[in-house]
Amino acid sequence: MRDDNLPTISLLLSAKLRSTLDSDVASKRAAGAAQLVMIDGHLAYSHSAGYRDIGEKLPFDFDTVVRMYSMTKPITSVVAMILHERGAFLLDDPISKYIPEFAAASVIGDPASKQMPVKPKRPLTVRDCFRHTTGYSYGEDFRVREFHIREKLAYRPPFGMYPPDLTIEQAAAAMARIPALHHPGERFTYGHSTDLLGRLIEIWAGKPLDRVFDELIIKPLGMKDTAFQVPGRLKSRFASTYFQKDGELNVQDSYVASDYNKGFKFLGGGSGLVSTIRDYAIFCNMLVNNGKHGRHQIIKPETLQQMFTDQLAGVAGGFQFGLGFAIDNFKIGAGSSSRMAKSYAWSGYASTTFQVIPELKLVNIVVQQQVPTYDVLGNTLSAQLREGLSL
Repeated sequence: MRDDNLPTISLLLSAKLRSTLDSDVASKRAAGAAQLVMIDGHLAYSHSAGYRDIGEKLPFDFDTVVRMYSMTKPITSVVAMILHERGAFLLDDPISKYIPEFAAASVIGDPASKQMPVKPKRPLTVRDCFRHTTGYSYGEDFRVREFHIREKLAYRPPFGMYPPDLTIEQAAAAMARIPALHHPGERFTYGHSTDLLGRLIEIWAGKPLDRVFDELIIKPLGMKDTAFQVPGRLKSRFASTYFQKDGELNVQDSYVASDYNKGFKFLGGGSGLVSTIRDYAIFCNMLVNNGKHGRHQIIKPETLQQMFTDQLAGVAGGFQFGLGFAIDNFKIGAGSSSRMAKSYAWSGYASTTFQVIPELKLVNIVVQQQVPTYDVLGNTLSAQLREGLSL
């Protein structure tokens, strides 16, 4: 029996979503893209258009393997919290308890006065890694750029698509030698925090990050097309990545020659996974199903609730972020039948995005492969979906 409190997708909304996606592909704003919406574990809407490789006319579909980049972060956060349930750590443990180099961590001084890096006001904690309050960026800020280059912690060309040529153990030690942009917990600063969390997972579990992912998430959920590289069996379904120049789409990272085919030393908890929209939907559906997949409880409902609770109270910026997820409040539907709901979401560098709305048991995912991020399509489709849902 259908739950009357759950939304439905009308034919009119389906047509609108299809038209928007098709228009972006036809106008060459996107090479190829796909959207998938699930409600209460059932496929409510899906559409794909365009090509995963334009030159070879290979269609972009729901089994296309894409670089997830920062959509890796929520998975890493869930893996870490599964270990938290097992007693591996406390959220407010100091990082130096597990990575001794952070006992000597520092914070950048005032460049105007040429002040040397100073000691943090408090120790960096595990919670800071989840909520991006470590003060460690990706190195774009001029105050720390030279430190990142010296430590070889910068993402590499083309367009910063390839990770540092380090293991995450080496990267964590290097990070401890780089001054943070601010004191722990003062601000939300996007960067290497979840990569640091990935290294902590290795320490807590006593295994490489890819093995921990396999054991705790990928195999239990049956995410057979998700990994930290593109194995040979998936290469024929791997997408090329594109960039815009003078109104034309140009190949930035060919699926044939991409370094993702051989993998990297850097198992990036913040950006390393490839996957398909189908596989990622399985992960998202587990989230809206209170951590359950089939008959298996992957993570406890109360743990997910903690992850979906804003952790940035008292932090500068007015941004809501839980333990690995951005939090948003918005109106669903229109007119007298509309209501407010909470979504938990994040996006990836190659123009992928997702939202889950547990209250409505709804999952929405949009994937493309374009850098720098072209988020107009994903944001438009998500907004149209929210506004057009029938309640």
